[in-house]
Amino acid sequence: MKKPIDPNLQGFDENNLPIDIEKPQEFTINGEKPEKDIFSSGFNPLSNHSDSGDGDKLNLNVESREHRHHHSHSSGSSHHSSSESHHHTHHHSSKSKKSKMPVAAKIAISILVILLLLIFAVVGTVLYLESRGKDDLKNVKTETDYQEVIEYNGHKYIYNNDIVSVAFIGVDKRDLGLDNGKIGTAGQADANIVLTVDTSTGKATAIAVPRDTMVDVDLYSESGLFLRSEEMQLCLSYAYGNGTDTSAANVTTSISRILYNVPISKYFALDLDGIAPINDAIGGVTVTSLYDLKKYGISKGDEVHLHGDLTEAYVRTRDMDDVNASLNRTARQMQYIKAFAGQLVPAVINDFSVVSSLYNTASEYSSTDISLSNVTYLASLLLSKGVTDFDTITLEGEMKPSDRIDYADVVYAEFYPDEEALMETVLSVFYKQAD
Repeated sequence: MKKPIDPNLQGFDENNLPIDIEKPQEFTINGEKPEKDIFSSGFNPLSNHSDSGDGDKLNLNVESREHRHHHSHSSGSSHHSSSESHHHTHHHSSKSKKSKMPVAAKIAISILVILLLLIFAVVGTVLYLESRGKDDLKNVKTETDYQEVIEYNGHKYIYNNDIVSVAFIGVDKRDLGLDNGKIGTAGQADANIVLTVDTSTGKATAIAVPRDTMVDVDLYSESGLFLRSEEMQLCLSYAYGNGTDTSAANVTTSISRILYNVPISKYFALDLDGIAPINDAIGGVTVTSLYDLKKYGISKGDEVHLHGDLTEAYVRTRDMDDVNASLNRTARQMQYIKAFAGQLVPAVINDFSVVSSLYNTASEYSSTDISLSNVTYLASLLLSKGVTDFDTITLEGEMKPSDRIDYADVVYAEFYPDEEALMETVLSVFYKQAD
Protein backbone atom coordinates (compact mmCIF):
# COMPACT_ATOMS: atom_id res chain seq x y z
CA MET A 1 0.00 0.00 0.00
CA LYS A 2 1.68 3.20 -1.08
CA LYS A 3 1.61 6.15 1.25
CA PRO A 4 2.47 9.75 0.44
CA ILE A 5 5.37 11.32 2.27
CA ASP A 6 5.03 14.72 3.85
CA PRO A 7 8.60 16.03 3.29
CA ASN A 8 7.94 19.23 5.26
CA LEU A 9 10.60 20.99 3.21
CA GLN A 10 8.78 24.19 2.26
CA GLY A 11 9.29 23.83 -1.46
CA PHE A 12 12.65 22.09 -1.20
CA ASP A 13 13.13 19.47 -3.93
CA GLU A 14 15.82 16.98 -2.93
CA ASN A 15 15.93 15.50 -6.44
CA ASN A 16 16.88 18.87 -7.93
CA LEU A 17 19.45 20.33 -5.62
CA PRO A 18 20.82 23.82 -6.33
CA ILE A 19 24.48 22.84 -6.52
CA ASP A 20 26.74 25.35 -8.27
CA ILE A 21 30.21 24.38 -9.34
CA GLU A 22 32.50 27.26 -10.09
CA LYS A 23 33.78 27.63 -13.62
CA PRO A 24 37.56 26.98 -13.80
CA GLN A 25 39.68 30.15 -14.05
CA GLU A 26 41.27 30.87 -17.41
CA PHE A 27 45.04 30.40 -17.64
CA THR A 28 46.94 33.66 -18.09
CA ILE A 29 50.57 34.71 -18.36
CA ASN A 30 51.56 38.10 -16.99
CA GLY A 31 47.86 38.95 -16.84
CA GLU A 32 47.25 38.09 -20.52
CA LYS A 33 45.48 35.08 -22.02
CA PRO A 34 47.67 32.98 -24.37
CA GLU A 35 46.80 33.24 -28.06
CA LYS A 36 46.42 29.47 -28.37
CA ASP A 37 44.74 26.86 -26.24
CA ILE A 38 47.23 25.17 -23.91
CA PHE A 39 45.69 21.75 -24.45
CA SER A 40 45.27 21.78 -28.23
CA SER A 41 48.46 23.60 -29.28
CA GLY A 42 51.08 22.22 -26.89
CA PHE A 43 51.68 25.62 -25.26
CA ASN A 44 54.87 25.65 -23.17
CA PRO A 45 54.80 28.17 -20.29
CA LEU A 46 58.55 27.63 -19.73
CA SER A 47 59.52 29.18 -23.07
CA ASN A 48 61.27 32.60 -23.10
CA HIS A 49 59.35 33.64 -26.23
CA SER A 50 55.99 35.30 -26.24
CA ASP A 51 54.34 33.30 -29.05
CA SER A 52 53.09 29.77 -28.32
CA GLY A 53 54.49 27.19 -30.68
CA ASP A 54 54.34 23.39 -30.55
CA GLY A 55 55.86 20.90 -28.18
CA ASP A 56 59.23 20.88 -30.08
CA LYS A 57 59.81 24.51 -29.21
CA LEU A 58 61.58 23.68 -25.95
CA ASN A 59 64.12 21.49 -27.77
CA LEU A 60 64.84 24.27 -30.24
CA ASN A 61 65.58 26.62 -27.36
CA VAL A 62 68.00 24.10 -25.86
CA GLU A 63 69.78 23.64 -29.20
CA SER A 64 69.92 27.41 -29.62
CA ARG A 65 71.59 27.87 -26.25
CA GLU A 66 74.16 25.17 -27.01
CA HIS A 67 74.86 26.67 -30.42
CA ARG A 68 75.15 30.16 -28.91
CA HIS A 69 77.57 28.95 -26.22
CA HIS A 70 79.84 27.32 -28.85
CA HIS A 71 80.21 30.45 -30.95
CA SER A 72 80.74 32.76 -28.01
CA HIS A 73 84.33 31.48 -27.79
CA SER A 74 85.07 32.35 -31.45
CA SER A 75 84.18 36.02 -31.75
CA GLY A 76 81.54 38.56 -30.73
CA SER A 77 80.44 39.02 -34.34
CA SER A 78 79.96 35.30 -34.94
CA HIS A 79 77.90 35.04 -31.74
CA HIS A 80 75.67 37.88 -32.87
CA SER A 81 75.27 36.30 -36.29
CA SER A 82 74.44 32.87 -34.83
CA SER A 83 71.87 34.33 -32.47
CA GLU A 84 70.10 36.18 -35.27
CA SER A 85 70.19 33.08 -37.44
CA HIS A 86 68.59 30.94 -34.72
CA HIS A 87 65.93 33.56 -33.99
CA HIS A 88 64.94 33.62 -37.64
CA THR A 89 64.91 29.83 -37.89
CA HIS A 90 62.78 29.43 -34.77
CA HIS A 91 60.09 31.80 -35.98
CA HIS A 92 59.95 30.03 -39.29
CA SER A 93 59.56 26.67 -37.56
CA SER A 94 56.82 27.80 -35.18
CA LYS A 95 54.70 29.17 -38.00
CA SER A 96 55.07 26.30 -40.42
CA LYS A 97 54.80 23.42 -37.98
CA LYS A 98 51.67 22.60 -35.92
CA SER A 99 50.90 19.54 -33.80
CA LYS A 100 47.56 18.81 -32.09
CA MET A 101 46.78 16.69 -29.05
CA PRO A 102 45.63 13.19 -30.10
CA VAL A 103 41.86 12.66 -30.08
CA ALA A 104 42.18 9.86 -27.51
CA ALA A 105 43.99 12.22 -25.11
CA LYS A 106 41.30 14.88 -25.52
CA ILE A 107 38.60 12.31 -24.77
CA ALA A 108 40.48 11.11 -21.69
CA ILE A 109 40.81 14.67 -20.37
CA SER A 110 37.13 15.35 -21.04
CA ILE A 111 36.11 12.21 -19.15
CA LEU A 112 38.37 13.18 -16.25
CA VAL A 113 36.82 16.65 -16.08
CA ILE A 114 33.30 15.16 -16.11
CA LEU A 115 34.21 12.71 -13.35
CA LEU A 116 35.63 15.53 -11.22
CA LEU A 117 32.47 17.57 -11.72
CA LEU A 118 30.35 14.57 -10.71
CA ILE A 119 32.46 14.04 -7.59
CA PHE A 120 32.08 17.71 -6.65
CA ALA A 121 28.33 17.43 -7.24
CA VAL A 122 27.95 14.31 -5.06
CA VAL A 123 30.09 15.73 -2.25
CA GLY A 124 28.26 19.04 -2.47
CA THR A 125 24.91 17.26 -2.35
CA VAL A 126 25.83 15.27 0.76
CA LEU A 127 27.15 18.38 2.51
CA TYR A 128 24.03 20.32 1.57
CA LEU A 129 21.75 17.54 2.84
CA GLU A 130 23.73 17.26 6.08
CA SER A 131 23.53 21.00 6.73
CA ARG A 132 19.83 21.27 5.95
CA GLY A 133 19.01 18.09 7.85
CA LYS A 134 20.81 19.35 10.94
CA ASP A 135 19.04 22.73 10.89
CA ASP A 136 15.67 21.06 10.40
CA LEU A 137 16.12 18.63 13.29
CA LYS A 138 17.76 21.03 15.71
CA ASN A 139 15.28 23.86 15.24
CA VAL A 140 12.02 22.09 15.99
CA LYS A 141 9.03 24.24 16.79
CA THR A 142 7.18 22.36 19.47
CA GLU A 143 4.05 23.15 21.38
CA THR A 144 4.81 20.67 24.14
CA ASP A 145 4.88 22.12 27.63
CA TYR A 146 8.09 20.47 28.78
CA GLN A 147 10.19 21.71 31.69
CA GLU A 148 13.55 23.28 30.89
CA VAL A 149 14.73 22.62 34.45
CA ILE A 150 13.68 19.74 36.71
CA GLU A 151 14.64 19.28 40.35
CA TYR A 152 14.57 15.62 41.34
CA ASN A 153 15.92 13.86 44.45
CA GLY A 154 17.93 16.91 45.45
CA HIS A 155 19.55 17.44 42.04
CA LYS A 156 18.90 19.93 39.26
CA TYR A 157 18.58 18.79 35.63
CA ILE A 158 18.58 20.98 32.51
CA TYR A 159 17.07 19.95 29.20
CA ASN A 160 19.73 18.86 26.70
CA ASN A 161 19.25 20.91 23.52
CA ASP A 162 21.65 18.61 21.65
CA ILE A 163 19.05 15.84 21.69
CA VAL A 164 17.07 15.06 18.53
CA SER A 165 14.37 12.42 18.64
CA VAL A 166 12.25 10.49 16.17
CA ALA A 167 9.09 8.48 16.90
CA PHE A 168 9.00 5.19 14.96
CA ILE A 169 5.45 3.87 14.70
CA GLY A 170 4.39 0.45 13.40
CA VAL A 171 0.84 0.67 12.06
CA ASP A 172 -1.80 -2.05 11.69
CA LYS A 173 -4.58 -1.10 9.26
CA ARG A 174 -5.45 -4.47 7.81
CA ASP A 175 -8.38 -5.36 10.01
CA LEU A 176 -9.24 -1.76 10.85
CA GLY A 177 -8.57 0.94 8.32
CA LEU A 178 -10.46 4.16 7.77
CA ASP A 179 -14.14 3.21 7.42
CA ASN A 180 -15.58 5.85 5.08
CA GLY A 181 -13.95 8.59 7.13
CA LYS A 182 -15.61 7.38 10.33
CA ILE A 183 -13.86 8.77 13.38
CA GLY A 184 -11.64 6.35 15.31
CA THR A 185 -11.18 3.75 12.55
CA ALA A 186 -7.89 4.76 10.89
CA GLY A 187 -5.83 1.91 12.39
CA GLN A 188 -3.70 1.28 15.46
CA ALA A 189 -0.10 2.01 16.43
CA ASP A 190 1.13 -1.43 17.48
CA ALA A 191 4.82 -0.50 17.81
CA ASN A 192 5.97 2.77 19.39
CA ILE A 193 9.68 3.46 19.74
CA VAL A 194 11.45 6.77 20.28
CA LEU A 195 15.00 6.94 18.93
CA THR A 196 17.10 9.73 20.44
CA VAL A 197 20.53 10.93 19.34
CA ASP A 198 22.79 13.27 21.28
CA THR A 199 24.36 15.24 18.43
CA SER A 200 27.29 16.34 20.59
CA THR A 201 28.40 12.81 21.43
CA GLY A 202 26.58 10.59 18.93
CA LYS A 203 25.06 8.50 21.72
CA ALA A 204 21.84 6.85 20.53
CA THR A 205 19.06 5.44 22.68
CA ALA A 206 15.84 3.65 21.73
CA ILE A 207 12.92 3.87 24.15
CA ALA A 208 10.10 1.35 23.68
CA VAL A 209 6.71 2.59 24.83
CA PRO A 210 4.17 -0.27 25.19
CA ARG A 211 1.16 0.08 22.89
CA ASP A 212 -1.25 -0.35 25.82
CA THR A 213 0.19 2.55 27.84
CA MET A 214 -2.67 4.66 29.16
CA VAL A 215 -2.47 8.31 28.08
CA ASP A 216 -4.69 11.27 27.23
CA VAL A 217 -5.43 10.99 23.50
CA ASP A 218 -6.68 13.90 21.41
CA LEU A 219 -9.93 13.14 19.61
CA TYR A 220 -10.82 14.84 16.33
CA SER A 221 -13.90 14.98 14.16
CA GLU A 222 -13.96 13.62 10.61
CA SER A 223 -13.17 17.12 9.35
CA GLY A 224 -10.15 17.39 11.65
CA LEU A 225 -11.77 19.59 14.30
CA PHE A 226 -10.42 18.98 17.81
CA LEU A 227 -13.13 17.61 20.10
CA ARG A 228 -11.56 16.65 23.44
CA SER A 229 -8.87 14.54 25.09
CA GLU A 230 -9.72 11.20 26.61
CA GLU A 231 -7.63 8.60 28.47
CA MET A 232 -7.15 5.41 26.48
CA GLN A 233 -4.46 3.10 25.12
CA LEU A 234 -1.61 4.75 23.21
CA CYS A 235 -2.23 2.55 20.18
CA LEU A 236 -5.63 4.16 19.65
CA SER A 237 -4.07 7.57 19.03
CA TYR A 238 -3.54 6.56 15.42
CA ALA A 239 -7.24 5.83 14.93
CA TYR A 240 -8.13 9.49 15.43
CA GLY A 241 -6.71 10.94 12.26
CA ASN A 242 -6.68 10.56 8.49
CA GLY A 243 -4.73 7.30 8.45
CA THR A 244 -1.50 9.02 7.39
CA ASP A 245 0.12 12.23 8.59
CA THR A 246 -2.44 13.48 11.13
CA SER A 247 -2.73 10.01 12.67
CA ALA A 248 1.07 9.73 13.02
CA ALA A 249 1.28 13.23 14.48
CA ASN A 250 -1.42 12.34 17.02
CA VAL A 251 0.55 9.27 18.17
CA THR A 252 3.70 11.39 18.46
CA THR A 253 1.83 13.86 20.67
CA SER A 254 0.61 11.04 22.91
CA ILE A 255 4.12 9.57 23.24
CA SER A 256 5.46 12.98 24.20
CA ARG A 257 2.84 13.23 26.95
CA ILE A 258 3.90 9.87 28.37
CA LEU A 259 7.53 11.07 28.46
CA TYR A 260 6.72 14.20 30.47
CA ASN A 261 6.09 16.30 27.35
CA VAL A 262 9.67 16.20 25.96
CA PRO A 263 9.87 17.43 22.35
CA ILE A 264 9.90 14.76 19.66
CA SER A 265 11.43 16.13 16.47
CA LYS A 266 9.96 13.85 13.79
CA TYR A 267 7.83 10.78 13.18
CA PHE A 268 8.05 7.77 10.88
CA ALA A 269 4.92 5.60 10.60
CA LEU A 270 5.39 2.30 8.76
CA ASP A 271 2.59 0.06 7.50
CA LEU A 272 2.92 -3.66 8.19
CA ASP A 273 3.22 -4.26 4.44
CA GLY A 274 6.58 -2.47 4.45
CA ILE A 275 8.33 -4.63 7.06
CA ALA A 276 9.36 -7.44 4.72
CA PRO A 277 10.59 -5.24 1.80
CA ILE A 278 12.72 -3.07 4.11
CA ASN A 279 14.09 -6.12 5.93
CA ASP A 280 14.91 -7.92 2.68
CA ALA A 281 16.56 -4.80 1.25
CA ILE A 282 19.56 -5.47 3.50
CA GLY A 283 19.43 -9.26 3.17
CA GLY A 284 17.37 -9.98 6.28
CA VAL A 285 18.59 -10.31 9.88
CA THR A 286 19.33 -13.17 12.28
CA VAL A 287 17.94 -13.35 15.83
CA THR A 288 17.54 -15.85 18.66
CA SER A 289 13.80 -16.34 18.90
CA LEU A 290 12.08 -15.04 22.03
CA TYR A 291 8.78 -16.67 21.05
CA ASP A 292 7.23 -19.90 19.81
CA LEU A 293 6.02 -19.52 16.23
CA LYS A 294 4.36 -22.89 15.71
CA LYS A 295 3.15 -22.04 12.23
CA TYR A 296 6.76 -21.68 11.09
CA GLY A 297 8.16 -24.52 13.21
CA ILE A 298 10.13 -22.11 15.38
CA SER A 299 10.61 -22.57 19.12
CA LYS A 300 11.86 -20.13 21.70
CA GLY A 301 15.68 -20.18 21.71
CA ASP A 302 16.06 -21.15 18.04
CA GLU A 303 18.40 -19.09 15.88
CA VAL A 304 16.30 -17.73 13.05
CA HIS A 305 17.14 -15.79 9.90
CA LEU A 306 14.22 -13.43 9.37
CA HIS A 307 13.29 -12.99 5.74
CA GLY A 308 10.07 -12.29 3.84
CA ASP A 309 6.77 -12.94 5.67
CA LEU A 310 8.58 -14.48 8.64
CA THR A 311 9.87 -11.04 9.57
CA GLU A 312 6.40 -9.60 10.04
CA ALA A 313 5.20 -12.69 11.88
CA TYR A 314 8.08 -12.43 14.35
CA VAL A 315 7.58 -8.76 15.25
CA ARG A 316 3.78 -8.79 15.20
CA THR A 317 2.37 -12.09 16.55
CA ARG A 318 0.98 -12.12 20.09
CA ASP A 319 -1.43 -14.14 22.22
CA MET A 320 -4.72 -12.33 22.47
CA ASP A 321 -5.68 -14.19 25.65
CA ASP A 322 -2.60 -13.17 27.66
CA VAL A 323 -2.56 -9.80 29.38
CA ASN A 324 1.26 -9.59 29.08
CA ALA A 325 1.39 -10.66 25.43
CA SER A 326 2.10 -7.18 24.08
CA LEU A 327 5.14 -6.84 26.37
CA ASN A 328 6.70 -9.95 24.87
CA ARG A 329 6.00 -8.57 21.43
CA THR A 330 7.61 -5.25 22.37
CA ALA A 331 10.73 -7.16 23.48
CA ARG A 332 10.88 -8.90 20.09
CA GLN A 333 10.47 -5.61 18.27
CA MET A 334 13.37 -4.04 20.16
CA GLN A 335 15.48 -7.14 19.56
CA TYR A 336 14.73 -6.98 15.86
CA ILE A 337 15.56 -3.26 15.58
CA LYS A 338 18.97 -3.81 17.20
CA ALA A 339 19.68 -6.72 14.86
CA PHE A 340 18.56 -4.68 11.86
CA ALA A 341 20.75 -1.72 12.86
CA GLY A 342 23.67 -4.08 13.47
CA GLN A 343 23.53 -5.19 9.86
CA LEU A 344 22.64 -1.79 8.41
CA VAL A 345 25.61 0.14 9.87
CA PRO A 346 28.31 -1.95 8.10
CA ALA A 347 26.33 -1.72 4.87
CA VAL A 348 26.26 2.09 5.09
CA ILE A 349 29.97 2.22 5.91
CA ASN A 350 30.71 0.22 2.77
CA ASP A 351 28.29 2.16 0.59
CA PHE A 352 26.70 5.41 1.81
CA SER A 353 24.14 5.29 -1.03
CA VAL A 354 22.39 2.57 1.00
CA VAL A 355 20.90 5.42 3.05
CA SER A 356 19.01 6.99 0.15
CA SER A 357 18.13 3.59 -1.34
CA LEU A 358 16.57 2.37 1.90
CA TYR A 359 14.82 5.72 2.39
CA ASN A 360 13.22 5.40 -1.05
CA THR A 361 12.12 1.83 -0.36
CA ALA A 362 10.60 2.77 2.98
CA SER A 363 8.79 5.78 1.50
CA GLU A 364 6.49 3.45 -0.45
CA TYR A 365 5.04 2.07 2.78
CA SER A 366 5.24 4.95 5.21
CA SER A 367 4.00 8.33 6.27
CA THR A 368 6.70 10.62 7.65
CA ASP A 369 7.91 14.15 8.07
CA ILE A 370 11.52 12.95 8.02
CA SER A 371 13.34 14.23 4.93
CA LEU A 372 16.24 12.64 3.09
CA SER A 373 18.39 15.50 4.42
CA ASN A 374 17.44 14.50 8.00
CA VAL A 375 18.43 10.89 7.33
CA THR A 376 21.67 11.94 5.64
CA TYR A 377 22.61 14.16 8.57
CA LEU A 378 21.88 11.51 11.21
CA ALA A 379 23.67 8.78 9.25
CA SER A 380 26.78 10.89 8.68
CA LEU A 381 26.73 12.01 12.33
CA LEU A 382 26.62 8.45 13.66
CA LEU A 383 29.35 7.34 11.26
CA SER A 384 31.59 10.30 12.13
CA LYS A 385 31.17 9.53 15.84
CA GLY A 386 31.87 5.84 15.28
CA VAL A 387 28.46 4.81 16.64
CA THR A 388 27.57 1.23 15.68
CA ASP A 389 25.10 0.38 18.44
CA PHE A 390 22.53 2.01 20.69
CA ASP A 391 21.09 1.55 24.16
CA THR A 392 17.57 0.15 24.52
CA ILE A 393 15.07 0.96 27.23
CA THR A 394 11.56 -0.44 27.69
CA LEU A 395 9.33 1.46 30.06
CA GLU A 396 8.71 -0.36 33.33
CA GLY A 397 5.26 -0.60 34.80
CA GLU A 398 2.22 -2.74 35.50
CA MET A 399 -0.07 -4.40 32.97
CA LYS A 400 -3.68 -4.70 34.09
CA PRO A 401 -6.72 -6.25 32.41
CA SER A 402 -9.17 -3.70 31.07
CA ASP A 403 -12.84 -3.49 31.94
CA ARG A 404 -13.68 -3.50 28.21
CA ILE A 405 -15.88 -6.39 27.11
CA ASP A 406 -16.07 -5.76 23.37
CA TYR A 407 -15.21 -9.40 22.60
CA ALA A 408 -15.60 -12.26 25.04
CA ASP A 409 -12.48 -14.16 23.91
CA VAL A 410 -10.13 -11.14 23.86
CA VAL A 411 -8.31 -9.73 26.88
CA TYR A 412 -7.79 -5.97 26.72
CA ALA A 413 -4.77 -4.71 28.59
CA GLU A 414 -3.88 -1.39 30.15
CA PHE A 415 -0.27 -0.49 30.92
CA TYR A 416 0.56 1.97 33.69
CA PRO A 417 4.21 3.12 33.78
CA ASP A 418 6.18 3.18 37.02
CA GLU A 419 6.39 6.95 37.59
CA GLU A 420 9.75 6.90 39.36
CA ALA A 421 11.41 4.68 36.75
CA LEU A 422 9.84 6.77 33.98
CA MET A 423 11.19 10.03 35.43
CA GLU A 424 14.69 8.54 35.74
CA THR A 425 14.55 7.38 32.10
CA VAL A 426 13.51 10.82 30.87
CA LEU A 427 16.20 12.56 32.90
CA SER A 428 18.95 10.19 31.78
CA VAL A 429 18.08 10.51 28.08
CA PHE A 430 16.78 14.07 27.61
CA TYR A 431 18.43 16.05 30.40
CA LYS A 432 21.87 16.91 31.82
CA GLN A 433 22.56 17.04 35.52
CA ALA A 434 23.50 20.60 36.46
CA ASP A 435 24.94 19.94 39.94
